[in-house]
Amino acid sequence: MTVNQPLRIAVVDDLAQDRERLCEQLARYASAHGFDWQVSAFESGEAFLRQADGFALVFLDVVLGGINGIETARRLRAANSWVLLVLVTVEADFALEGYEIEAAGFLLKGDPQGEARFESLMKRLLRRMLPEAELDFPAGGLRVPVCAVTYVEVRNHNMLVHTDHAVHTLRMTLQDFKRALPEDNRFFECHRGVTVNLDAVSALRDDVVMMRNGDVLPVSRRRRAALEKAYMQRSIARLREVWP
Repeated sequence: MTVNQPLRIAVVDDLAQDRERLCEQLARYASAHGFDWQVSAFESGEAFLRQADGFALVFLDVVLGGINGIETARRLRAANSWVLLVLVTVEADFALEGYEIEAAGFLLKGDPQGEARFESLMKRLLRRMLPEAELDFPAGGLRVPVCAVTYVEVRNHNMLVHTDHAVHTLRMTLQDFKRALPEDNRFFECHRGVTVNLDAVSALRDDVVMMRNGDVLPVSRRRRAALEKAYMQRSIARLREVWP
């Protein structure tokens, strides 16, 4: 399998030996599987953040001198919501922090099954780096990756499609829009005329949904229990995705 354009991968670790080991591991994997990618190594979170644009995948050591890996990830997420982040750690005790910064996976240093787990992790990461299905509505001039949609709502007979950085207006019904969405349990109608991407939900609060972009959306009382169940199932599924 080959990649049309080289992927850019960052390895951030303050220990030179660990940086070199992971870079060599990535090089062996690329050679064995026919990939062409560019790997850049950084010895601190600060050095990485100064050049963080354009990376598709980042391996980030949790324990760093200066700002640690979790804080580095938070700052990166503030500017880039799509890059895949893998936390590299000596202990498997960062699940909650990993969920907060939407980690795509974890690598354990010194893991006796390290090579096999690395192979499994890379397979899952590469599936996510492949272009995702897009929503394409020529009449409305909208073409956007499904993962970019945070929620949609009906307002004044228009369909408003909210993404992280824009709001698009379409002349169509909510039902027509929902038929175009993937059938992967990502989207849930929390209130009449409002459908949220569960991956873009940051928290559930009483009768509202808190979205990652700061928006607060209403929840119908009769749909509250079903929303909680759907959100929990989706969250568990995403956590299972990041652990080999």
